[in-house]
Amino acid sequence: MVKELNIHGDSAARSPAPTRRRHRDPSAYLFILPTFVFIGALSYYPALRALVGAFTSWNGVSRPHWVGLANFVQAFHDGVLGASVIHVLIWAAIGIPLALVPSFVVAESIFRLKSGRAQYIYRTVFILPIILPSVVGILIWFFFYEPGGIVDALFKALGIASLANVPWLADPHTALGALIFMGFPWIGAFNLLIYYAGLQGISSEIFDATEVDGCSWWTRVRKIDIPLLAPQTKLLLVLSVIGVGQILVQPLLMTGGGPGTSTVTPVFYMYQQAITYDNYGYSMAIAFLLFVVLMGLTLVNMKYFRTNNDE
Repeated sequence: MVKELNIHGDSAARSPAPTRRRHRDPSAYLFILPTFVFIGALSYYPALRALVGAFTSWNGVSRPHWVGLANFVQAFHDGVLGASVIHVLIWAAIGIPLALVPSFVVAESIFRLKSGRAQYIYRTVFILPIILPSVVGILIWFFFYEPGGIVDALFKALGIASLANVPWLADPHTALGALIFMGFPWIGAFNLLIYYAGLQGISSEIFDATEVDGCSWWTRVRKIDIPLLAPQTKLLLVLSVIGVGQILVQPLLMTGGGPGTSTVTPVFYMYQQAITYDNYGYSMAIAFLLFVVLMGLTLVNMKYFRTNNDE
């Protein structure tokens, strides 16, 4: 009997071996090989091509000419590019809080509803706009800002006549602000879902303990919810920084970078240099600089914005 047990025990101990051998089967890599091929051809190769092209002068048709660091020297002395960086910094200072705070407030409000059916209904109402193409939403706001549009009508209804006839997109002093504040009430469906899922992940025992202790809603939010949602905030902050740094569609469709250069962003300027002026080498240099800056900001955020999951 003892020998039988030993035999069975040895057999059980050796049973995972065929599984490990199956995992080492090289034929399994053939199934994921097309994915690596497409990623390499459509993502990594263009990036490497752009890196090499940043050191050349190229109009997109003729043979590129090597110019060394000339494109980067030009970038650091380009006043329009410098102005575009300032525009993005202003956009980030205002736009990132608008992207995070309203979504957090709405997620908190929905999560605190007693009825699960009510949570589902309100969640659906706020998420449905995600099916609307972003270009359509931008064009709708273009008509909102038109003279006599909804924005003017709103200020007239509020009795603020001085703001009722402002050419929002045609005035260099208001065009950038109009683009930044576009999208009221600034509740992003993705951000809302991330915060809502984070709240669902908090143990119900913690909420029960706060009720027993008699904590107010503000104390609970400040002491419990905000700290425990730090991983979600960190993720959304990284994505928001990258998103602001890559803004292109809004100025392209609504202002064309104008009036003048008042709404130019680095990505729009990069696009303009390539498509409008056929200066692909300089455009690639701007793209490379933008990549370095965004990568640096992401690494800084990952390093200094610590959460409990990082420890």
